[in-house]
Amino acid sequence: MPEIEIVVSKDGTVTVEAKGVVGASCIDLTRALEEALGTVESRSCKTEYFEQAEAGQQLSQRGG
Repeated sequence: MPEIEIVVSKDGTVTVEAKGVVGASCIDLTRALEEALGTVESRSCKTEYFEQAEAGQQLSQRGG
């Protein structure tokens, strides 16, 4: 199940991490939150970003 982890550091920097998703769907998952928080200063992609989602997983995400 997809999750979003949000960490606010002492200096006010917010880190948003998508978990349980592969491919570019992580960006879709966090987009609304990023827009609400303001400007994205940097983005790093984990290994999962470069993985291909299985066909069944892609269908369930589109229908969800």
